Amino acid sequence: MSSRIGGAGLPAALLLALGLLAPLSCGAGTDEQAVQCNGDELTCSDDANELRACVDGRWQITHCMRDEMKLCEDGACVEPWRYGAPSWNDCAEEPRATSESLLDKAKGYEDLATRLHVHPELGWMLGVILPCKGSDCSTPGVSEKQASYQDIEAWQTGENDGLWSALYLTAEAYRYGATHDPEAADNIRLLLEGQRKRMAITGVPGLYTRQLINPEIKGMSCPQAPSAYYPDKEKDDNQWVKVGSDGCVQTVDPQTDQFVSSSHCGLDEFAGWCWLDNVSQDEYSGHMLAHAAVAALVDDVPDIQADNAKLLLQIGQHLLEHGLELHDWDGRLTEHGKLWPTELLGGYNAAMSLAFMKTIVFATASKELSDFLERCMLMRNQSDPESCLQGYGVAERPFSELVGKASLYLGCASNWNNFAMHMLSLHTLLMLERDPELRATYQAALTDDMFDPPGAERPLREQNNSFYDFMFAADKALGPKSDGPAFDAVENGVCMLRQFPASEHKAAVSCPPDKCVPVCEDRFGKPMTDYPRQVAERCIGTFMWWGSPYTTAGCQENLRNIKPPADYLLPYWMGRYYGFIDATM
Repeated sequence: MSSRIGGAGLPAALLLALGLLAPLSCGAGTDEQAVQCNGDELTCSDDANELRACVDGRWQITHCMRDEMKLCEDGACVEPWRYGAPSWNDCAEEPRATSESLLDKAKGYEDLATRLHVHPELGWMLGVILPCKGSDCSTPGVSEKQASYQDIEAWQTGENDGLWSALYLTAEAYRYGATHDPEAADNIRLLLEGQRKRMAITGVPGLYTRQLINPEIKGMSCPQAPSAYYPDKEKDDNQWVKVGSDGCVQTVDPQTDQFVSSSHCGLDEFAGWCWLDNVSQDEYSGHMLAHAAVAALVDDVPDIQADNAKLLLQIGQHLLEHGLELHDWDGRLTEHGKLWPTELLGGYNAAMSLAFMKTIVFATASKELSDFLERCMLMRNQSDPESCLQGYGVAERPFSELVGKASLYLGCASNWNNFAMHMLSLHTLLMLERDPELRATYQAALTDDMFDPPGAERPLREQNNSFYDFMFAADKALGPKSDGPAFDAVENGVCMLRQFPASEHKAAVSCPPDKCVPVCEDRFGKPMTDYPRQVAERCIGTFMWWGSPYTTAGCQENLRNIKPPADYLLPYWMGRYYGFIDATM
């Protein structure tokens, strides 16, 4: 995103001469009002969306929000999160902080990510198991500080690999946005190549796989049981398929337990690999956030933008051709592949589908997809909604009107996956949307439906989640009519990062018995408390912020089990980009 423009206190005529205010005759984003003015002054509109300059006796308007996604303050257009020039609490006195600084932890995790967690022949991030030393295997044969991807015993690959790796790609986009570090750009290139492989192996343009395995990589292998490759009749289970030597997708005939080639071919690049079908919304929420971040924050690197846009255009065409649904290699709708809003989780799906299409349009400038977004989803510039929504199973209402009706707070039965995905959708929208009316709608949903809903049990506001804290602080409504910056959220987010360990090996952690008193059971029948555990009290997982902090479970130390560091790097680099974290902290 562009940096602060304009200059408080400078005469409008001088700003015009310096090129900091677009001239009336040719300046995109500048309008002239008929009302005459006197003097040489700069003012902001009441909603802070416009900068008004008196030039030659007439008002000229620069649309800060509409054209630059900024707010007007003191005669300049500024990034929304900088409105009011907030001074953030650095939580320097956090009693449970690690001895390392936030910066040192980030440097350590960036080194670890490229050295250990991302194999350059794969291009995506994974957790690892280090080789063991001694008869009980309690000690790794090579230390975490010295190990590389060539040393690992096993890659911790799983059905949500795409999601977790996409969140690391998002972190690197924020890192580039904050620092313009060439190393971040190189990492993004490698990760986008991984994204290409993740899509190309399915043989369906626009369709990512959940999980893919190159058996030639040490430490990973395809499933051996023939039943893992049986076709699923109901399409409600994730099943493996294999790419044969003929470049065709193969499944196993349950009657003979023999591989049989399908007519889905042309995958010679991946001969011998296997991949998991039935991709879901969970995966795509991470992919699309990553693509949006790359499009918005790495906008000065042409080859990265081109590669990103190429993938997004395929996704957009897939959604357009399949009615906002994800259709698998076998032509069938995936189990969780419906993106259109229905009465059940209408706001959740509305936000997700809008976020996906907004990202695609933003990065590709596709007229066809932009027209679909405007006419069929936002229902603008058209008179017959049935003409483009026929077959989508949705009400004849703009998707934006449904965003604030996610209805995800279900007490102890709440689904934390849905919380995470909806937050990603709202953040994606607010990262890209410049229309003031739509922004206000999405911001209201962010505050009133998600982060701090009135009367909700266990709101996100209290969950000690740095990721959510920083998304809320960056995206909440600000300006002269707001309640001001999210000081509490930022302070809490920084404090939790202070507590975050400098290593993501599995450490021994238990829930404080005086606080972790079960009060109900979650949707899996496991005990749930009313106490949101702080980071220092939580078990290390694949991505800490995705799950519930109200669990009672503990964990045992395992120095060989090293989880990927995206859960530290993503909120850290977001904090750096939005100015919540100083580079010296």
